[in-house]
This record gives sequence, structure tokens and C-alpha cells, in this order.
Amino acid sequence: MEQKIANDRFLALSRICLNNWHYITKRTLSFNDEINFFTGHSGSGKSTVIDAMQIVLYANTDGRGFFNKAAADDSDRSLIEYLRGMVNIGENNEFSYLRNQNFSSTIVLELKRSDTGQCQCVGIVFDVETGTNEISRRFFWHKGPMWDNGYRGGKRTMSIVEIEDYLQANYSREDYFLTSHNERFRRILYDSYLGGLDSEKFPLLFKRAIPFRMNIKLEDFVKEYICMEQDIHIEDMQESVMQYGRMRKKIEDTCAEIQSLKQIEDRFLTYADKEQQIEKCSYFVQKLEILQLQSEVRTLADRAKLAGEDLKKQVQARSSVDEQIGELTRQSDELLRRIASTGYEELKSQLKSLNELLEQLGKSEARWQQTATALKRWEEEDITSNQTLWDMEEFENRTIDLETLERLKKNMVSMRTDTEKQHQEAAAAVRELKKQEKQTRDELEKLRSGSKAYPKYLENARSYIQRRLLEKTGKSVDVHVLADLLDVKRDEWRNAVEGYLGNNKLNLVVSPKYARAALEIYGELDKKEYFNVAVLDTEKASQNQPQVQKGALSEEVTVRDSYLKPYIDLLLGKVIKCNTIDELRECRIGITSGCMLYHTFRLQHINPDNYTKFAYIGKDSVRRRIRLLEQELASLEEKKKPLEETARESLRILALPWLSAEPTEYMDWLNDINSYKAKEREKKKLIQKLELLKEQNVDQLERDRQAVITLCDGKKRERDSLNVLIRDKEREIEGCRNKSIDSQSLLTSKERELKQNPDYDNELSAYLPSRDTVRYDREKETFIARCSKLSEAREAAFQELLTVRTSYIRTYPNRNFTVNARDNAAYDRLLSDLKCDNLEEYKQKATQQAKSAVEHFRDDFMYKIRSAIREALIRKDELNRIISRLDFGKDKYQFVIGRNKGPDGRFYDMFMDDSLDINPADLNYSYENQMDLFTIEHEKQYGDLMNELISIFIPPENATPEQMDEARRNMDKYSDYRTYLSFDMQQLIQNEDEVIKIRLSKMIKKNSGGEGQNPLYVALLASFAQAYRINLPSKVERNPTIRLVVLDEAFSKMDGEKVASCIELIRGLGFQAIISATNDKIQNYVENVDKTFVFANPNKKSISIQEFERERFVELMQDIEDGDEFAETL
Repeated sequence: MEQKIANDRFLALSRICLNNWHYITKRTLSFNDEINFFTGHSGSGKSTVIDAMQIVLYANTDGRGFFNKAAADDSDRSLIEYLRGMVNIGENNEFSYLRNQNFSSTIVLELKRSDTGQCQCVGIVFDVETGTNEISRRFFWHKGPMWDNGYRGGKRTMSIVEIEDYLQANYSREDYFLTSHNERFRRILYDSYLGGLDSEKFPLLFKRAIPFRMNIKLEDFVKEYICMEQDIHIEDMQESVMQYGRMRKKIEDTCAEIQSLKQIEDRFLTYADKEQQIEKCSYFVQKLEILQLQSEVRTLADRAKLAGEDLKKQVQARSSVDEQIGELTRQSDELLRRIASTGYEELKSQLKSLNELLEQLGKSEARWQQTATALKRWEEEDITSNQTLWDMEEFENRTIDLETLERLKKNMVSMRTDTEKQHQEAAAAVRELKKQEKQTRDELEKLRSGSKAYPKYLENARSYIQRRLLEKTGKSVDVHVLADLLDVKRDEWRNAVEGYLGNNKLNLVVSPKYARAALEIYGELDKKEYFNVAVLDTEKASQNQPQVQKGALSEEVTVRDSYLKPYIDLLLGKVIKCNTIDELRECRIGITSGCMLYHTFRLQHINPDNYTKFAYIGKDSVRRRIRLLEQELASLEEKKKPLEETARESLRILALPWLSAEPTEYMDWLNDINSYKAKEREKKKLIQKLELLKEQNVDQLERDRQAVITLCDGKKRERDSLNVLIRDKEREIEGCRNKSIDSQSLLTSKERELKQNPDYDNELSAYLPSRDTVRYDREKETFIARCSKLSEAREAAFQELLTVRTSYIRTYPNRNFTVNARDNAAYDRLLSDLKCDNLEEYKQKATQQAKSAVEHFRDDFMYKIRSAIREALIRKDELNRIISRLDFGKDKYQFVIGRNKGPDGRFYDMFMDDSLDINPADLNYSYENQMDLFTIEHEKQYGDLMNELISIFIPPENATPEQMDEARRNMDKYSDYRTYLSFDMQQLIQNEDEVIKIRLSKMIKKNSGGEGQNPLYVALLASFAQAYRINLPSKVERNPTIRLVVLDEAFSKMDGEKVASCIELIRGLGFQAIISATNDKIQNYVENVDKTFVFANPNKKSISIQEFERERFVELMQDIEDGDEFAETL
């Protein structure tokens, strides 16, 4: 065996003590300082011991990330399963445990110094409450070896309190420590007890090594575990660079802002020019409007004068026509007097009055005839009595008197009242049937859609309870109707079950664990609306154990959920199924399949609705209810038809005409009819008298008078025409006066508003005479059109101004300027102020800050990165020297660390170039060259790269949280020296003439299982050497660390020779190892290890472990060959 390379000062895991851990009640294992071997069949308990070690070494009681991971990546073994010793999982996920009474467990690791033999112990104690699976814990440490009592008090494990009391009684305060906080104990464990290990990388490396599946790229593994991260502080450098960046940015921003303000100034001048042109055109428009108003005032005065002269002539003409009308009127009156003296006019007046009376009497005749015709329609109706028919006949013959007429009307009112009552009764019955029909159709539609069509109040209550349970518990809890969870085995007894359960089958049901909450929510419902709703207390009901009699109706009912069975047994377990009356009488409660119930000595039929219309149990209940509802719909339709016919007939009769007026009114009609003939005779006599008078020259007088009246009417029309002309002239004069007043008022206002501008007046005065014909309105329209075009141009210029202002304000949001201001005063003042600032002074200050930035960047970043890279290369050489003297079978390996092959590798030469040397005093004061951080030679090559890298360390201003996170990630990345390096391993193959070097990062996936694992083991063990600082020389004083390496099924793909090489490499590097493998591989290991532990778990309830020192290996091998005792052991 080759001599060990590293010094021998380390902490060896000498013993482990387990009490009440999985299938181990009490056991203490002693380990060899070098190679230990766990073997046994799968499930024999090897991972049980390894997982116990990990809990203490990680100070982590969760375990989900590492328990049993060597056996299965998806293992979900939990701490409580280890503590209580889970032995079985039933069909319904029911757990079975070895430990079912409250107990305590302990895991203790004894660590022994290899040079002095001094011991210390780290461990954990658990108290377990089996009723609730609550776990209490304490991590503890104490000096000295394990306790002789094995951390037990008599026949049981010591509890947390007992261990605390023991430590306080037997150790000084400096010689022990205990805590329940994982993080606190982990920090002290790594910093002190285990010799100063990296608290982040050690547990990650240790966890990855045990199953050793290496689900990480080789180059990433070397990067993370060979080249450790260094904390390179860049705060001072970053602050210095940021200060310079801020100063430089302020100068650049000021110059950029001046340019922006100049652009705004240019745009404003363009806008102001358009504004001045619009002002002049607007002045011309106002001036032309004044000139036009002055012209209008003069024109209106002339029109008013001419209209006054015309009005005077028309008034004179009207006076002459009025005189002529007066003379003609006197002539007409004289002729009328002569005609009146003959009596002719009086007779004409009497004839006119008589004609009007005859017309009125004729209307009574028509009304009577119309009413008589209408009454004949009643003769065809069955409800009309004989007396009524006789009275109608008298009405038709006009022989009826008042008494008979009153009787006729009374009979007709009675018939209409009876008909109205009949109509109301029929309509009400139809409405009720339609309501039932609608309810039936709605229920039928629900049933056809798959719903059982429960009552609306029940569905509302169920929805409310389900919603409130979600609010109260945070979980979606199903609320069922009891009928949905039941079924009947035999259809013969289905009606009996439905009928007997009645409303009980509509009870609302929830899972027992939510029953109390559901009952509390039920109390919130309105008792007036939901008194028919009931909630079943499934928690209490499921705990009930009612007695079920033989032949009970409950035998016919199946339940979907087992917790409902006791409740069904309670309801139906004493209801006996019977076939005859005699059998019913023998029972306290009995029922037949025909739904005859015998209860408390009473025999009665169950309401058929309970098992027909309201049948809800089972899948067939919906189909049966659909059939019943369809029959019910047909029945309702048959009932509705005659009622609808009656209602229609009643309406028809009510629409017939009848004697709606008072009887006296009809008698007045009859009297008018009887007096009509006498008045006709009177009319003939008057006509004869008028004819006689006409023969006595009255006719000539009438013609003369009519001629005078016609002439007078013509003169009146002439006078009316003159009146119209006079009114028109008066309105015209009034209109001219009003317009003149308005124009004069507007003219005064316009003259007052116009601010005189002699220059514009002179220009307009010179312009108007040049026109051929001056029309102020056309000239005004011309200048208005010009103003419109100028306004468009001005608005376009203003929009351009707004655009540059908006861009400016968006770029400089701290400038509280109005974007849409029509003047530019604020912007002009700021431009003037910025131009007056002493930018050269800022540039000199920036130069000084640049020098400071150079010094900080060189000292805080450049040299630290270069130093870290050089240290990594030195570490690589040291590890390569170590592993170069160790053979891995016939193979040798080396670590390769160099320039990053990706885009970030372009920075590597910049850090490592020998020309990197800078004197800040050599920087000139040129603003453009302040950040040239190198000598001339170095600057030529790396100036652009350097400026690119510096920009990364200047966070963006006004950045979003996402942008700041990205900036921080980039700073972290580029302040890590490993960003600029690549990491790999290579295999060295010695030929006769040369050494062939093969890079492994790409080739490792192409090799066979064993060959592919070789470099991974080398990298892994080198990582442990790095973590345990094994390569430090022995003369360097430090606290010794552990050197424990645990590998579970690590060499499963290797043959015996490869296994021996791996173990030899572990031994050569000075590790203490625990290697785990199944018993079928034992011959590959036993000759190369120092101690063997044989695990067995034959009944899956108790783990046994036998220890074999090297001296007993002959005995162990003999057992293997014989296959008897060893087979029994395994």
C-alpha cells in the first residue's frame, strides 16, 4: 500500500450510538479510522445508519432532501417514519408503527483526534408524542467520549430534559452546548466542532457524494468544489467609479440638455414667426370688418328713409277705401230693412230651426234601429231566457214601455254577471294549471339534463353552506344530498325505502371532519325560509353503533361512504321487511314492498308522492321521475283544454252589445221617433209660406242687396291688402332701424376692441386702392382664409415644439416646466443659466475623480481578480502533484484550469497581461481620455474591454427592480474570478514515446460505466481534499477537520480491480471512508477494506448488524463460501 500523502492530524468518526432509530432499538457501532464497509441485501438497513449520520452532520432534521436518496431519487421517507419505525402502509394509506407510545430517540457521533486521542461527541435527541406525531428536538455537543450508559436510563432512552440535566450536572458550561435551532448549531458545528468547514459547500458535497450520481457537469463540479469562491470586495472601487461616472454623466447630460434646449429655441422661433403673421392677418380682418359695418350703417339709413315715403302713400290710399266701404254698408242695411218688413226673414229662421230639430230626431231613429239589431244576437245564446226574448221582441216592435225596458236591462246585467264570474273561475283554473305545467316542465328539464331536480330551497341552502365552508376552512368541501350517496339493491324494495325515508333522504351531508362547521353555518340560515332543510351531524352519526335486526330494511340500502352506514342502520335497522298483514303485526315496525307501514300499532299507506314524484335515491330514480312527470304533463293538458274553451266563450258573450245606457234614454229615443212625423208636416207648411212671399218682389230686393254686399266685400279685400303693405313697410322700417342700431353697437364695440396699429393701417390703406373693386366682405374672407392656412402652419410648428419639449421633459423629468406653454421664457432662462455654468471646472473635478477610480479599480478589482486566478492555478498545480503520485488503476488524471472558452474569456488576458501597470498621475486632463486606465501598450489592447467591464459596475439610473436585479447579477458574476476561467480534467495515457492527454468534459459521456466514473471519483475525492484542507502541510497549525467520505453503491459498475484502485486512492489521500454495497458485490471489497459491517433485516422489523475486523475476514470469507451461516445472517 502506497504511503499516505497528507498529514495524519484529523478527526476520525470512532463510534455512532443509535437509540430508537427506525428498526434499531439500541446499537453502538465502532468504526475503523480508514476504510469501513457496509454490506447486506437491499432494505437491510445500510441507509438507515447513513441517514442518521447525515442528520447530525448537516444539523438538519427535515431529511426530505437526503433520506434514502442512494436507494431512490424519489424517496419520500420522513423523519417520523424513522423515529416511530414505520412497518406497513395499509390499503387506505394507513400507517403501522413499531413504537406506539411516547418515546425518545438519540443519534450520537463520537469524534476522536488521530494525534492525541481526545474525544468529543455531537448528537441529537428527539421526544416524540405518538398521539399527534409532534416531535421536539435538541442538538447537543460535549467533550469526552460517549457515555457508558449509551444515553439510556435503564431500559429506555433518555429524554431531552434528562440529557439536559445530565449535561448540567456532569460538565462545566464550557464543555457542553445544546440548542433546538438548526441554523445556530450548524454554524458552531462547522466553525468549531468539525474543524472549520465551509457551511454551504461541505453539506452539498457530502450529500452529492453518498448516492454519487453526479448529476452535475464535470466542469461545473471542478469549478464549484476545486476552485472555491472568494469574496472580492468591490464596494470602494465601485463607489469611486460610480462617482466619476456620475460626474461625467452630469457633464454629458448638461451638454445634451443644452442641445435639447437649443432645439426647443429653434422650434419656438419658427412658431413665433407664424404667430406674428397671424396677428397681422387678424388685424386686417378686424379692420375690414369695421369698414364693412360703417358701410352697412349708411346703407340702412338710406333704406329707412325711402320706406317712410312709401308708407305715407299707402296710409292715404287706405283712408279712401274706408270711406267707400262705409257708403256701401249703408246701402245694404237699407235694402235689408225693406225685406224684413215683409216677414220673409223670420220665416226663413223658423225653417232653419225646424230642419235642425228633424236632424236630431232622425238620429234617435238610427240609434234605436242599431240597438234593436244588436239585441237580436242574444237570441242565439243558450243563456237567454224566454222572458228576455219576449222583451227584446217588444223593443224591436217599438211597443215596449219603461217598466218592461228596466226588466230587460236587469236580466241582461244578470246574464253578464254570471258570464263574468264563469270567465274568472275558468281563467283562474287555467292559470293554476299553467303554473303547475311550468313547474313540471322545469323539473323535467332539470331531470333530463342529469340533475335530480331537488327543491330550490334545498339547492340554495347547499350552495350557501358550501360557499361558507370554503371561506371558513380555506378548502373546497363537497356538500351532498343524502339521496345521492344511497342506492337500493333490489327494485322490489325501492319504493319502501324511498317512502319510509321521506324527507330524511334530503338531509345535507358533509365529511365528518367538517360536520361541526356545517352545523354552525346552518344556524346562519333564515329559519322561515329553510325550516325544511336539515344538516346531518355525520361526526356523531358515524360514531354511533345501532343494533340492526335481522330482515331489516337497511339490508336493502348501500352507501357510497362508510361513515353514513351507522345513520342508515339507525333509521332502517329496526324496520322489518314483511309480506303479509300477519307478518306486519308481529313487528314493532314493519313495512311491505307495497309501501304499507305498521308502526305503533297503526297500519297506514305511505304517501305515494314520497316514492313517485319525490323519488331521489339511485340512478333509476331520475328515469322513473321523468316518466311520471311526462304523464302528469299530459294530464294537465287534458284538464286545461275545456277550461280554456269556457274562458274564450265567456269573453265572446261579454263582448256582445247590450243595454248599457239608462232606460230613460231609450224612452227619449222612442218619443223622438213618435214626434218625427208631426214635425215633417210643420216643415211643409213653412215652405209653402216662403214661396208665397217670394212671389211678392222680395226676390228682386234680395238680388240688389247681394250685389251691394259683393261690392263691399271687394273693397274690404282691397283694404286688407293695403293693411298688409302698410304692416310690411312698418316692419321694414323697424328692421332697418334695429339693424342700424345693432350695426352701430357692433361697430362701436369693434372699434373699441381693435388695438390701433398705425403700421398695419398704412399697409392696409396702401393695399385697398390697388384692388379694382373694393368689397370689404370678400377682402375679409381672403384674409380669413390666409389666417386659416397660417393657423395650420402655426399649429404644425407648435406640435413640433410640443414634440421636442415632451421629449425633453421625458428625458429630464425633474424640470417642472409646462409643455404646452405658448411662450418659451422658462426654457430660455434655463438655457441661459446652463450656458453660464463653468463646465471646465466640472471637467477638472472629473479628471481628479478618474484618477481615484483608476487606483481603486487597480487595487480593489484588477489585482484581486488576477491574484485569485493565480491562486486557483497554484491550487490546481498542488492537487495535480498530489494525484500524479496516485495511480487509479492504470490511469492518471489532471485538473485543467485556464482561460474561459466562452465570451467571458476575452477578459482573461486583460487581467493576466504583464503590461498591466498604471500610474494615475500620468493621466492627462483631457476629458475624452480620463478613463484610459492602462499604459499606452496595455491601453491599445484592452481599453475597450476595460471600459465595457467598468460599465457593468455602474448601476443604471432610475432603473426598474428587474433591471437592478439584472445589474446585481452581472456585478456578482464579473466580480467572481471563476467567470474568466474554464474548468476540466484530462486523462494521461503513457505511450512509449509520449504522454497522450484526453480532455474529459466531452468524452466522459462516451465511455463505459466504470471508465466514465473514474475521473468523477478523482474530482470528488479532490473536492473532499480541498474541503478538508488535506493538502496543507503538517507544519501549518490549524484545527483538525473530519475526513469522512460516505459512498453508497458507488462502485456498482466497476470490476474488482477498479474497486481496489478506488479504495487505494481513498486510502492514499488519507480519508476515513464508509463504503456501502449489496452483498452480491462483497468479494470485490472485502480484501481491500479494514472493517466490514454485515446488515440483515429478515422480518422487516428489526435490523441486526455484525462487525468484522480485518483479523476475522478469513472467517467471513469462509461463511461466504459455505453459504450457510452467512446466508442466515443476511
